[in-house]
Amino acid sequence: MKPAVLALWALSLASFFLPESSLAFWGRRLFFGLAIVHAIECVVFLPRLRRAPGSLAHHLVQTFLFGIVHAGNLPREDAARS
Repeated sequence: MKPAVLALWALSLASFFLPESSLAFWGRRLFFGLAIVHAIECVVFLPRLRRAPGSLAHHLVQTFLFGIVHAGNLPREDAARS
């Protein structure tokens, strides 16, 4: 799933280098949509990212790039208690 999300980021970023067209317009909209949604996910998942082992900065970057795909792979707090 991560390769698909990364491909969306790459395609939407590439739209900034295209001449003005419908494709460029929608690619830029996709880029900003991804950025906004994934920034919100960083805020929503911040408590879980803080509890996760490893670097908080790494988890924030991964969540910004991949969103719930990354956050969903983190160990759950209730599983860690068992």
